[in-house]
Amino acid sequence: MKKSILALAMLGAFSGAAFAQSTVTIYGVVDVGFQSLDNGTVAGRFNKIQSGQEAGSRIGFKGTEDLGGGLKANFVLEQGILVDTGESDQGRTFGRRSTVGLSGDFGAVDFGRDKSPTLKYFDNFDPFGSALINNGTGVRALYFVGGSATVAGANANSTGRVSNSVFYTTPGNLSGFSAAAQYGFGEAAGDNSAGRSLGLTLGYKVDALEVGFNYLKDNAQDAKLFTNAKKGVSVAASYDFGVAKPVFIYQKTTDDLTLDKKAYTLAVTVPVDANGKVFAGFTQLKNSTPFNATSQVGDAKQFALAYSYSLSKRTDLYTSFARLTQDNNSKELAAVNGATVKELTAGVRHQF
Repeated sequence: MKKSILALAMLGAFSGAAFAQSTVTIYGVVDVGFQSLDNGTVAGRFNKIQSGQEAGSRIGFKGTEDLGGGLKANFVLEQGILVDTGESDQGRTFGRRSTVGLSGDFGAVDFGRDKSPTLKYFDNFDPFGSALINNGTGVRALYFVGGSATVAGANANSTGRVSNSVFYTTPGNLSGFSAAAQYGFGEAAGDNSAGRSLGLTLGYKVDALEVGFNYLKDNAQDAKLFTNAKKGVSVAASYDFGVAKPVFIYQKTTDDLTLDKKAYTLAVTVPVDANGKVFAGFTQLKNSTPFNATSQVGDAKQFALAYSYSLSKRTDLYTSFARLTQDNNSKELAAVNGATVKELTAGVRHQF
């Protein structure tokens, strides 16, 4: 009898411990394919196998614990992977995301490293997503202050991912309205503003209409422009007609000195059938920055076309083509001034 009571007591203790444990999920994306790129180098076009062309390859771990009363504890650890070589992407173990935080009726607060609100904003509106146009000639590259330059700093917003940051997102029941904010600590002794980054996105979605606004400010030093306090503002709108979903995006980037760029993007997603989609986009960049020895100035135009076909809910095939032309003094995303950038990709993506 005593043994039975002891066994029941132990079972109850283990049961209680099990209910207190987090639910942990392993997930990921494996994306790899063929890339043919000509970005104006003397050597000319080169072909290679490239990882993460439609979506960055990754493996992640995420968990949630119900704390009661609608409050939850959450964590995410996500590592980028270069499938073509097996190496880690982003130059760090969990360079894509490493956050922990709380969520509830108030929304969600997370601490650590993640995509900036700006990158998530473009992922939402730009039909080409975070990748697909792998040479960096995508819409986001023309907006992120710093472009293709090397950006130093603890949390450079220019790279699209920010470290040492606090993130907040609103709950999903605000009558179509949403917001996301980010504050990145520069962590510079004696100067709280050095290296600091800020991001804010506001959105509204009702039926087929969606509009958004994004603001960013980045005090990380840009190795190409040698300036601080770079700022960006963007507005976007899309409408899903069913047979086609057009989107318009306007962007403006400036800094404390001379940087002055504007970009206009018109893109569309067209379902071909139950499994296939065509994406097309055109971006016009107007660069009014005064010419100087450390910057290349001029206008640029980009056209992009892509097709994705779903073999299943988790696996799809894709192909894309992008062409960027620019003025003689411009070196927006090419190897040399005035070069025409052309890229062709084809690959397969599997999600798990």
